[in-house]
Amino acid sequence: MLKPRTFWILVLLLHALGFLQALHTGSIYLVDSIDYLSQAENIKLHGSFYAAPWDQAVKPDYFSFRPPVYGFLIYCIKALVQTDYAILFLQACLSLSTIWGVVKLAKELGFEPKKTHTILLGILLLYPSQIIHCNFVMSDVLFQSLLFWSCYFTYGLWSEPNYKMSFLAVLFFSIAMLTKPVAFLLGMSIALILFFVFIRKNTLRYLLPFLVLPFIYHAYSSYNEKVTGYYHYSSVTPIFVLKYMAKYTNGQLFGENYADSVQEIIMQKANSASSYQERYEGMNAAGKEIIMQHPYFFAWFNIKGWLAFMLDPGRFEWVHFLNLPEGNYLGLYHVIHTQGLVNGVLHFIKNAPLVLLSILFLCLVWNVFTAFAFLKSLFNKNLSLILRICIFLFVAYIIGSTGVLGLSRYRIAVAPLLWIGVILFFSPKPNSSSSAKN
Repeated sequence: MLKPRTFWILVLLLHALGFLQALHTGSIYLVDSIDYLSQAENIKLHGSFYAAPWDQAVKPDYFSFRPPVYGFLIYCIKALVQTDYAILFLQACLSLSTIWGVVKLAKELGFEPKKTHTILLGILLLYPSQIIHCNFVMSDVLFQSLLFWSCYFTYGLWSEPNYKMSFLAVLFFSIAMLTKPVAFLLGMSIALILFFVFIRKNTLRYLLPFLVLPFIYHAYSSYNEKVTGYYHYSSVTPIFVLKYMAKYTNGQLFGENYADSVQEIIMQKANSASSYQERYEGMNAAGKEIIMQHPYFFAWFNIKGWLAFMLDPGRFEWVHFLNLPEGNYLGLYHVIHTQGLVNGVLHFIKNAPLVLLSILFLCLVWNVFTAFAFLKSLFNKNLSLILRICIFLFVAYIIGSTGVLGLSRYRIAVAPLLWIGVILFFSPKPNSSSSAKN
């Protein structure tokens, strides 16, 4: 069993090794990174949240594509230190703070600290995605931290309603919804559930701070209306519906070439729209029309996406972190949905390097176990019922929101909540009465 000091030394070492790998390869940028870096530059030079290069052809969707928190954070960091590696350092600190939060929660639940430290170290070794994502210029680690603390304080508020927990939960919900658009309904959804719980306890007054969330939604949507002429929260919605949900549905049913041709026709019409409202609503409607033509298949498609969310071993992140050439081995999830299950798997195995296949197989096995431990924990009465509900709500929300994509990167957001299930699996009987709180 690890003592706290030994545990933190080893965790720091893992993060340092990840940082050194990033420093060595310089492979710290993904496709989305240019959006955030452009947004930071545009905040500095133009006072705009536009998330694309200012001096290139205008991309109408990118005025509201990225909420401002991560871009503004990059702007603040680079105002002090002119290197993107400072962003990675801050993300490592955020990762450490989240790991500390998991240790804190486990202790409050009555888990033995030394055992918790040992299990968590094992998790970090078998789930290197945590370290990998600290070393990309991406908002995932920040978003992870915000969601963890939102869940932590929601659990505290639900267990013992008070204004302190309510204000802290709202604070993290607010920052989260301004970091990734996927979170814009999360806090309000949780508030709705708590409304029905608190009304019976005559404690509705503790939900008053949550009124800030619809105000933030309105304020940011109004800002987007000012710059685009259309009241909406994020342009991610029609892009996700059309370019992912509808496209992958068509691709699975009729082939990748057909899906691309349909999308190209729709986008030609969208690009000729006379207003942003016409563009937004046209893309959204076209995507939904495709989906509604195949509702049962789309439902099954989503279920497969949810499974992929839990199990995806993370080929994309490993390739970039190790700075491997992309070659002709496309992502497993992509080839399965464009070539079918058997042909897709065979294509991937045939073309991926052996070392990468070995790493991904190990990660897949671990992800299967983590998913099992998570599901088992939801029915384990040794864990607080309220905490089980909170963890389920947060994980289910993120899984449902990401839908058909099912990418390993999206699992980062709720990874620390999944770790609770692993800790419980190896420590089935917390020794504190707090674990029975419901």
